[in-house]
Amino acid sequence: MAGAGYKLFATGDVLTAAQVNTYLNEQTVMVFADSAARTTALSGVLAEGMMSYLQDTNAVEVYNGSAWVAVGGGGLTSPLTTKGDIWVYGTGDTRLPVGTDGHTLVADSVEATGLKWAAPAGGGKVLQVVSASVTTSTTIATTTYTDTNLTASITPSSASSQILVLISNHFYWTRSGTEANVTMQLLRDATAIGNINGDKIWGFYNSGSTSMEGRMTFPVMFLDSPSTTSSTTYKTQAFTQAGTSTNWNNGFGSTITLLEIGA
Repeated sequence: MAGAGYKLFATGDVLTAAQVNTYLNEQTVMVFADSAARTTALSGVLAEGMMSYLQDTNAVEVYNGSAWVAVGGGGLTSPLTTKGDIWVYGTGDTRLPVGTDGHTLVADSVEATGLKWAAPAGGGKVLQVVSASVTTSTTIATTTYTDTNLTASITPSSASSQILVLISNHFYWTRSGTEANVTMQLLRDATAIGNINGDKIWGFYNSGSTSMEGRMTFPVMFLDSPSTTSSTTYKTQAFTQAGTSTNWNNGFGSTITLLEIGA
């Protein structure tokens, strides 16, 4: 009967009827045109553990002693119909249709199968670039923050995007006293950003003889999170200590570049 296990026959062995029925008939995969043909052929000889393949449904089934059941609980009938389909499981075996070119497979507990096709996330990608330059000289000789006239605006495509601000702000300075002090700040619209503990992080100081001059460039690399999809303006302002005068964008010009980085 089925369940007899495995037997290694030697050359010259003569098989008994019982051995043929057990090892060759009951413990092999029998092929039938359909379930009706199987019923007719096995009437009266059914034994637990028998396996059959049905050609009409492409199903492999095992007899459990009382009924024929699909091998693995779901049968081997493929639900796939199209190139690129994936065989998945939700409440049963099912087909996940091929996705759109360029899309990736992602987990999604809302979906019946827990999977779906989706466009790749845009995290870390540069979504847009805005750049501006200025060569017109702007004189600043005051202790009040004043626009350097270097500015650019960008409209983020998503509120979760970040803006990478790259600036090269050039200025020429002179002093009439013993000290020169120049400080610059970066603003998003009317809000100063890029400070550390309230202190401006772009500054220049010089002391010595009463009369002195020079050229400087303040480089800026700042990653901002504006959390908006409205047009946003970035600009620089500067002030000087009494006795210090500056000409911004003088000679070499200044540049500002804004890069939207996808979240």
